[in-house]
Amino acid sequence: IAGLGPSAIDVSISSLCHGAHDLEEGLELLNLATLWLLEAFASSERFEVANAYLHRFLAIHAAVIAGIESGDYGTGNEASSISVVEQRNELRQNIAKLRNAQQKSSSRLEEKMQSTLALLRHFSRMV
Repeated sequence: IAGLGPSAIDVSISSLCHGAHDLEEGLELLNLATLWLLEAFASSERFEVANAYLHRFLAIHAAVIAGIESGDYGTGNEASSISVVEQRNELRQNIAKLRNAQQKSSSRLEEKMQSTLALLRHFSRMV
């Protein structure tokens, strides 16, 4: 995905799930995307890129995620409703993990920036 342009990335992210009517197939892809984002934050590399992907992912799929969180989307009469329920629960858990991972990564970056600024202030006083 890193080699794609902004519009191609947007299309890739938006094609994961097309809304509430696409939950049976889209939930699995949303789960995979959250796992990929979790790995991106865990790697501690290129925080700004991972954060940009997360922002776009949430901007596009916020309505679906919010509907799943609040339980608005019923399972209907799908043959695989148990699988859909399991995938919803997995997505809820992954979103919570993603929230924590993003906050930890943000804190790590902030600490590094504070350390760098402190060193800069120290060395600027020496000159």
